[in-house]
Amino acid sequence: MKTILIIENDTQTRTIVREFTAHTSSSTHQSFVFPCIPQLSECFNFIEANYHQQISLRDVAQAVGYSPAYLTDLVRRQTGQSVCRWIIQRRMAEARRLLLVTRQSVQAIAEAVGYFDTSYFIRQFRQLNGIPPQAWRKAHQSHGK
Repeated sequence: MKTILIIENDTQTRTIVREFTAHTSSSTHQSFVFPCIPQLSECFNFIEANYHQQISLRDVAQAVGYSPAYLTDLVRRQTGQSVCRWIIQRRMAEARRLLLVTRQSVQAIAEAVGYFDTSYFIRQFRQLNGIPPQAWRKAHQSHGK
């Protein structure tokens, strides 16, 4: 069964994206879904294909043929979040998945999702999830048993 949403304005779009982001960042979903905004599909497809590498706003903008300033404005107007925030959200979704389904070290997971500074990864993970990766893994693995 499919649900069709009719979005009438930018405020509704931002609200839906904010609710979706809050739901996915607090859950343990194994997949991550970007918002379905045709104008941004190339941007999100690039992030999906490359989030595990060190990519930046400039890389995404170049891939989709926009200037970084224009892409920043476009994505923020359509979603309420920056391109960099979407990259981080995608990386963190995969990090949470790997923490649950593998026994890889935090360092290995950090590298697998595009962070080559494990300390920075841990800081960002804690900022988004409220606790460090190892504590998150322990808390969520015990719920699954």
